[in-house]
Amino acid sequence: MKRSNRLFAVFLIFLIFFCAQKKLLARDFPVSIIETGKTPGFDPPTLRLNMFSVLFHFLPLLNNNRSLQEPFLVNGDENLGETGTSVDFNFMKEIITREVTSFNQLIDPYDDPENPSPGYTWDMKIFHPGSVPGQLSPDEKPYPVIIFCVGAQGSHPSHSDALDWMGTYYARRGYLFVIPVFIENYSEIIDGESRPNEAFESISEISTDIYALQVSHTIDYLKQRFSLFNRQPGVLDSDHVTLIGHSLGGYVAQKAAAQDSRISRLCLLSSVFIYYGDSWAGYLLDTKDTCDLLNRLPKQRGMALHVQRFTKPPYSLPCPDWDPECDWIPPVDGFITQVDLSLDPWKPYLCEGVSCGIRDGTYYNYLLYEGPKQNEIKNNILVNHSGITKDDPENDKGKQLTVQLIDEFFARFP
Repeated sequence: MKRSNRLFAVFLIFLIFFCAQKKLLARDFPVSIIETGKTPGFDPPTLRLNMFSVLFHFLPLLNNNRSLQEPFLVNGDENLGETGTSVDFNFMKEIITREVTSFNQLIDPYDDPENPSPGYTWDMKIFHPGSVPGQLSPDEKPYPVIIFCVGAQGSHPSHSDALDWMGTYYARRGYLFVIPVFIENYSEIIDGESRPNEAFESISEISTDIYALQVSHTIDYLKQRFSLFNRQPGVLDSDHVTLIGHSLGGYVAQKAAAQDSRISRLCLLSSVFIYYGDSWAGYLLDTKDTCDLLNRLPKQRGMALHVQRFTKPPYSLPCPDWDPECDWIPPVDGFITQVDLSLDPWKPYLCEGVSCGIRDGTYYNYLLYEGPKQNEIKNNILVNHSGITKDDPENDKGKQLTVQLIDEFFARFP
C-alpha cells in the first residue's frame, strides 16, 4: 500500500511537471512591434550629458581604475593627444571633458540642424506579447524584460531588422524584448565605400560608456512608458532585467551590469573583451576594471552569467606567451559574483615578446568563471560571429542553437 502511494505520488508530480512544461512550451503569444518615433504614444528618449555627467558619473568610474596606474600605458594615438604621454587619470579627464563637449555638438535624427536641441534623441525597437502595440495583458504581468546590446556598426539603419527573428522569438514566449539604437554606432557609406563615422570618432573613448547609460535609460523608459500606456504600475519586471550582448555589445552589457543593480542576468554572445595594447587609451573602463566593479557587487545580487563564444571571432589575436595553446572559450553558465580577481597578478601580457594586453576571451578562460562548461558549441561550424545578424538560410541552424543555449540558461537561472 505504501509502495502504491509512493508510485502515485511520483506519477502525480510527473503529471504536474509535464503539464507545466506543456503549458510553457505552448505559450505562443501574438507579437506586436513598437518603433519609437513611429508608434503613437512612444516618443523616443533623449540622453543629456554635461559637466555634471563628467564630475558625477564618468570620473568616479575611474577612481579605482587599476589600468590607469600602470606605467606601460602610453598614448600612441595622435588624435587623443601627445603621443608617448602616460595614460593616467589626468589624461583621461581631459579626454572625457573634450568628448562630452563633442557629444553635445552632435546632431540627432530629430534635430533641426540650424537650431539643435540639447541632448541626443535616440530610438529603440520593442517586441512584446499582445496584438496591440503598447498594450500588455494584465493577466501575464509582470512581464520579464530582455535588452539586446548590438555589436559594432549594429545601429546602422540597414541593420534595423537584423534581430527581428530573436525579438519575435522571445516576445512569443512572453518576454518584452528591446533593441536600443546606440548613438553614432555605425560607419558612413561614401561613394559606395564604408568609412569611419566622424561623429563616432569624436566620442570614441566614451562611446561604450554612453551605450551603458543608454541601457539604464532604456529600463527607465520602459518602466515609465508601459506603466503610463497600460494605466497600471508594475506591468514589467524592471528590477530583474536580462542583457544579451553580441560582440562589442557584450562589452557594453558588462559595463551596464556593473553599474545598474536592476540587471540580474547577463548573456554574452561572442563578446569582445576590450583589452589594452601599448598604443591606445581604451574605453575609459577596460575589461579588468569592469570585472573589478562586478566583483565588488553584493553577493546577494547573484547575477547569472552565460558566455557563448562563436566559432569565428571578429579578428585574430595571438596567444599569450605563457599559454601557447589558448583557444576560444565555450559557453559557461554560473554566477558572476563568484569571481576572485585576487588570483590574477595585474601585468601586461606578452604576445611574441610584445605587450598585447588582455587577450580576447582569455580573461574568461582563466579568471572569470570556475563552474561547469558546455563544450558542444566549441568549434561548431553552425555558428559564426555575425551569423545571428544575417538573414541567410545557412545561418538558421546556428540561430536555433544560439537561442537553445540561452533558453537552457534561462531555465537554469530563472
